[in-house]
Amino acid sequence: MKMKIILAVVMLLSLTELWAKNIIPSSVTKNIKNDSIIVRFGNKTRMVIYGENKRELEKILKYDLNALLKDLKIRLDSTQQDTTLIVEEFSGDDYLKNKPDLGDDKNYVRIGKRGGLRIRNGDTKVEIESGSVEVSDGDGNFARIGQTAKSYVPSWGSSPRKGFNIALGLNTYGSNTPLSTAAGTLVEMPELKPFGSRYISLGYIASTTVARGQKARLSFDFGIDFSWYNLMFEGNNKIIKNQDMVIFEPVLNDEGNEINLQKNKYVLPFVNLSIMPTISFRRSFISHITAGVYGGYRLGSYSKIVERESDDKSFDRRNFFANDVRYGLGFELGIRRFPDLFVNYDLNELYEKNHGPSVKMLSFGIKLF
Repeated sequence: MKMKIILAVVMLLSLTELWAKNIIPSSVTKNIKNDSIIVRFGNKTRMVIYGENKRELEKILKYDLNALLKDLKIRLDSTQQDTTLIVEEFSGDDYLKNKPDLGDDKNYVRIGKRGGLRIRNGDTKVEIESGSVEVSDGDGNFARIGQTAKSYVPSWGSSPRKGFNIALGLNTYGSNTPLSTAAGTLVEMPELKPFGSRYISLGYIASTTVARGQKARLSFDFGIDFSWYNLMFEGNNKIIKNQDMVIFEPVLNDEGNEINLQKNKYVLPFVNLSIMPTISFRRSFISHITAGVYGGYRLGSYSKIVERESDDKSFDRRNFFANDVRYGLGFELGIRRFPDLFVNYDLNELYEKNHGPSVKMLSFGIKLF
């Protein structure tokens, strides 16, 4: 009859002396020393547990014998030989009933009972659990991907505004005071079409963090962008530049009749620089609050009209006494899982003094990135 002879060594882990006393017959233990335990299985198999003294044997209480025996069976089943001699060393720490917390260890790989995987290398931690991946480091940087991507939290090491930005919004007048001429007439900007007067900005933001806490962080954001004021006027009064000022008059045909306009707009592009202190919040409904200043230089300007009946287009590429620079205050509110909201208010006027109405522009909208 084929037989497996097992020599499975040194279990500094598995039995307690009390357990052994209950299991081992008195006939077996009568002649053995106090610093060892012998367990007989049948007539030809024995398990020997040796300790230097009684105190060492009492440490066996901390270990799980059942877990060790299960591992021993797996090792036996894995061999292909009929008669096998196994000489191996087991690490007792693998069978401790109450394993120490590995949270303070510098490096570890831990596999949970339900399939979770946790890896730590120095200050960097990676946790894979329930289809998601979470990464964090000693500086507080934190990010999630996978099933939790909908609740993505930006890296705690940089401003949430950092990177490429696209802003889409609308233009309106922050103020619109008519210009009184020497002849006693008033020059006033026409009303704007609400959804036709669009604001567009394309830019990039760099950031540096100056203070970081557990729940909030202060950064200084430095941005450069190209923006456009598209002012779509109501009615048929076109912007016209004469010798001293801009005026707004209807477009007339050869017979002196007013022409209905399908489009009547004035466009001003700018290149801008901004400095915007940003307070960002970790894992909050409000992701960040930004307020700062900006300044820009006008790259040109033109007017465009499209006649309603003929679709004829005409352009007038002049500056219309528009100021070469713009500067103002900016505000931005970040809402998690929603596009950021922005408001820009120009502190200077759109036109040169006494050459046009006293108009200050206000833009507002959303940021897509």
